Amino acid sequence: MEPMTTLQSRRPTVRDRSADSRRTVRQSPEIRAAERIVRRRHKELPGVLAILFGHVLDRQLASGRPPAAGRVVAARAEYLLSTARWELVQSWQRVLDQAGRAPRARNPHAPLCRDRIIGAGGDVRTMLDVLSSRLPVSARGVAMAGLLLSDGTGPLYNRSSTVNLPAALREVTTRLEAAPSSTQP
Repeated sequence: MEPMTTLQSRRPTVRDRSADSRRTVRQSPEIRAAERIVRRRHKELPGVLAILFGHVLDRQLASGRPPAAGRVVAARAEYLLSTARWELVQSWQRVLDQAGRAPRARNPHAPLCRDRIIGAGGDVRTMLDVLSSRLPVSARGVAMAGLLLSDGTGPLYNRSSTVNLPAALREVTTRLEAAPSSTQP
């Protein structure tokens, strides 16, 4: 039968290594495991914050804040360039498809400005070609495409919007192509 361990026995032990009294600390496995968890959580924190404050960070990236401005902004840019990029392609394709169909009577989504979307169809397809290619795109452009899609007061959903949809799409496409890597705006 093993003796019961006490709190005292779980503390790091200090051993004298040499005559000049240099000391090393030998840590218990529990303390090493706890340190690994803290380090891992510390590394995960920017990713969690990037998700929680995604819309704010997207606005900052779209307005020109460089991804290298901080760890949270960099984490958001990384997310936009990986997962969100492909989700945006699918969402934009869905909007383009819905604009070409007759409206449904009981649609839970915001009503689309179908005529504007159909009129800018060529610009949408050009943007989608760039966004769906395997070539690197800028985080700024991806953020701009996402904001244009999600902004309920923008030209996709609001008839009173003064934003010119074809011009906005061409700007997004230009920004997507502007930077060959994720480190540029």
